Amino acid sequence: MDKLPQFILYTGLAPTFSLRPSSSRTDIDFDSDSITLVDFAYEPLSLSTRQVSKGWYMAESTLIENSRWRLAISTALVIALWVGYTVLQTMAVVGQVSEGWSAALGFLPGVIGVTVLLLSGMTREECFLVFRSISKAGFVVLVLVFVFALSSILPVMEWVGWSWKAALILAPASGIAQELFFRSTLLPTLRRVFIRRPGLALVLHAVLFGLWHIGPLFVGAPVWAVIAVMAVPFLSGIGWGWQVVHDRTVIWAMIQHSLIWVIGLQFAVAG
Repeated sequence: MDKLPQFILYTGLAPTFSLRPSSSRTDIDFDSDSITLVDFAYEPLSLSTRQVSKGWYMAESTLIENSRWRLAISTALVIALWVGYTVLQTMAVVGQVSEGWSAALGFLPGVIGVTVLLLSGMTREECFLVFRSISKAGFVVLVLVFVFALSSILPVMEWVGWSWKAALILAPASGIAQELFFRSTLLPTLRRVFIRRPGLALVLHAVLFGLWHIGPLFVGAPVWAVIAVMAVPFLSGIGWGWQVVHDRTVIWAMIQHSLIWVIGLQFAVAG
């Protein structure tokens, strides 16, 4: 039976079917405990229902096992990327990596992460990498995140002058790179891991987004200040994550996140 692909019909009712290639119709009889399989070479093959059921189960089990392995491997890789991305961000905060290199290298975790997810079987839609219009609720949430983020950081910062480099290069690079990883890579990964608990996935992704901002701890900032710093992106991450999931697109979060940095990078921490 190696001439052409073989077709198998399984109803779960222990049928027998016989295909008559030379006839204009097909007869199906549900009166025995075997199944007759016929391929295009007109070579019949009979198997018991138990054998077919066992083969069906084994094939399904193999698919499930492969899916679990893909999920485990892709999740481990994404978490490893988060660790590397956090180290990069921390090195930038302590001054060991320049702004330029930080902006350029910051794209790697998101690009690699999305590639991993796509190779594991996820789609661009599941990674929210499609353009869709923003809903009224999504717009309101982004406005609230915008006001909250700027009102939280600007009071403790001072104006250092307008920088076109920061506005046109560093801000978009930072906003897009962060959204590409946290909302298009990490959040979809956690939603797949906690498929029955999307709320938990949203909160955990926001926690990791907050921890990504742990850098001030390594430049002598008091613990309470570090916690306050991480609380802002945690709450903002909840808002961004909710909007992205609700509207099924990360584009608007990328734009809004970039705008926050266009303003924020014109300031420096006071003192």
